[in-house]
Amino acid sequence: MAWSLVRTVVGCLLLVLACAQTAPVFAAEGEHRLGQGVNLAVGIGFEAAYGDYGSSADATVLTMPFLVMINPLEALDVTLELPLVYLNSRSGSGMVVTQSGGGSGSGSGRGRGMARGGSGMMGGGTTTTTTTVGGGAVTEAGVGDINLTAGWTLFQDEGYRPRIRPTLYLKVPSGDETRGLGTGTFEGGPGLSLSKWLGDVQLFGEGAWILQEHTAAYPGKNYASYSIGAGLQTTDRLFVSLYAKGASRRVEGGAAPLEGRLKLNFLQSRRIAWEVYAAAGFTDASPAVGGGVLVMYQF
Repeated sequence: MAWSLVRTVVGCLLLVLACAQTAPVFAAEGEHRLGQGVNLAVGIGFEAAYGDYGSSADATVLTMPFLVMINPLEALDVTLELPLVYLNSRSGSGMVVTQSGGGSGSGSGRGRGMARGGSGMMGGGTTTTTTTVGGGAVTEAGVGDINLTAGWTLFQDEGYRPRIRPTLYLKVPSGDETRGLGTGTFEGGPGLSLSKWLGDVQLFGEGAWILQEHTAAYPGKNYASYSIGAGLQTTDRLFVSLYAKGASRRVEGGAAPLEGRLKLNFLQSRRIAWEVYAAAGFTDASPAVGGGVLVMYQF
């Protein structure tokens, strides 16, 4: 991605955050019927994924994401995610931890897959720890790439019209690319989220066009990401969704990621909400299996 585009995306997101600091607070409407009236939430999660990615990489990724979600206006939402990453993979497999690549919503999830790229693990850096374990495996740990997503609801779900929400996504390469904890590239681009309630059933879909830098170590390319599925409000506190999440090829010569997810959202109380998901991958660019849990404290 050209630096001019990066500056434009960053400027737009900074403007959104500035509005969040100065605007009056109103109740927000989420993608599902949990946590209504929440203007600020913070969360911490734990995610795990495993796969061989078509190259016998035997890679395990453990992630602890820290999240801040702000709804300063009825139509505006901003999400910031800072992940801590643990990566164990076969030495020389060239595994790289990648991000979701799109806006957040009830069906988009926050898990991350893997993509082959680069020339393998190399030394350097001070923000990670490195150990070599048995069987020629390498373990890396440190900060991953930071994600920032902003969404603006143009139209609420009303009558025959779905909820229409344009999004803007930015990934900052804070992860150490020499150790596979990030791609070392900026990513960003626009997206669109649609959702529609039919009684207790919600249909939802999201797509985004993501511009990505291309480096000698990581052959990234521009790609389209998407998610589509449906959910059921089983009780006032429980929302269950099933959806597909994927993208076009993110790296030159790579496969297109695609996985299925089953997710539960549970509102324990006015302040505490839980999210639990399980995932199964269908291509070499996705983990074979994965899952995670997230707890949010809503102010």
